[in-house]
Amino acid sequence: MSARTKPITTEEKAFWSNIRKQFYLKDDVTYLQGGSVGPSPKPVIERVIELLKQVEEDPFYNNRWELMHPLVEASREKVAEFVGAPAKCISLVTNTTMGMNIPAQGLYLQPGSEILMSDQEYPSVQSMWDFMARQQNVTVRKVPLPTPPKTPQDIVDAYAAHITPRTQVMIFSHVYCTTGLAAPVKALSDLARENGAYSIVDGAHAVGMVPVNIEEFGCDFYASSTHKWLLAPKGTGIMYIAPHFLSTLRAPILGYNVNSHAHASRFDVTGTADHTHFAGLKTAIDYQLDIGWEDKIVPYSNSLAKYLKEVVLDEIEGAYLTIPDDPAMSGFLTSFAIEGVNLHPIREIMWNEYKIQIATTGAGGEPCFRISTHFYDSFEDIDRFVDVLKELIATRDELRIDPSEPRRRRK
Repeated sequence: MSARTKPITTEEKAFWSNIRKQFYLKDDVTYLQGGSVGPSPKPVIERVIELLKQVEEDPFYNNRWELMHPLVEASREKVAEFVGAPAKCISLVTNTTMGMNIPAQGLYLQPGSEILMSDQEYPSVQSMWDFMARQQNVTVRKVPLPTPPKTPQDIVDAYAAHITPRTQVMIFSHVYCTTGLAAPVKALSDLARENGAYSIVDGAHAVGMVPVNIEEFGCDFYASSTHKWLLAPKGTGIMYIAPHFLSTLRAPILGYNVNSHAHASRFDVTGTADHTHFAGLKTAIDYQLDIGWEDKIVPYSNSLAKYLKEVVLDEIEGAYLTIPDDPAMSGFLTSFAIEGVNLHPIREIMWNEYKIQIATTGAGGEPCFRISTHFYDSFEDIDRFVDVLKELIATRDELRIDPSEPRRRRK
């Protein structure tokens, strides 16, 4: 069977084509960059605009208890149900970076202890923990992740090989921003707990892409940016805080929240702010649930990723995956490298000359493409990306790497 045989019926194609029209994305744009910032669908944006107008009718009362407070709390309840956690443990933050600041600035680290994280954590997460380590006289140790790992146990084994009795904090991603690797969160959380360490999960790319059940994971903290795969308004995110930290942890931004109470709202965005985007979070979740997140969106988006992997490996010489082919270890993100090709300039060429939006990242010492496929994308979008990529490799001499230059080769 040809790699370009598309696993979709005419009726299904028409269905997803109509869904695409519910976004503001331009027809001439191929948007394969939703892993960085997802486009909110029209019903979500219209809901936020409607609420903004209502707030401005009476800014003092409507931005507080009379209008916005019950709507924001409804969003907290909705997102808590979606990620499998009690609502009282969910803080509404602007993004994963803000959420990660809650344990980074709130936990007391014993001098001489260690923070353990992989070498593929998000740069701002690495930076904040490096800073806090210097402040509290502790050591950061990095775990080299196999790229790609063969089994989920490979990831657990990599952390287990570096954890010590001095490890106080263990940080890992649910879905890695570098390659799209989906890690075994429960097994890693168990490893941390068994060694007396706090487990802190960067779930920025996970919520809305892969199943999330935080209580089942048993982690201490779990952060996510809901503007990515949940397609919620920009500037919305969540932080799960385990019950035993709710009343004891200091919030990173202080105000009325210095009065301790056992609810994660104590760590929310504080002071006067625009709460309409958080109210729109519920609308975004309802939008995907109404389409059918589990039975329609997930299978379709995974089929796009599978198709992309097959076409790339079948048609591009020297291409190899930097993510496992196992669906249990990947989601809507696909990463791959190409031997003998300079990938980074291609990203700019793709956008400037073809209006194709993609990302380049790096993992395991090698550059790679990171392609996001969500349900507003199509198989034709993937075909267009691959066709342009093949054309660029064939016609742009400046993209080729001198084979005499040292580089990491596929193992």
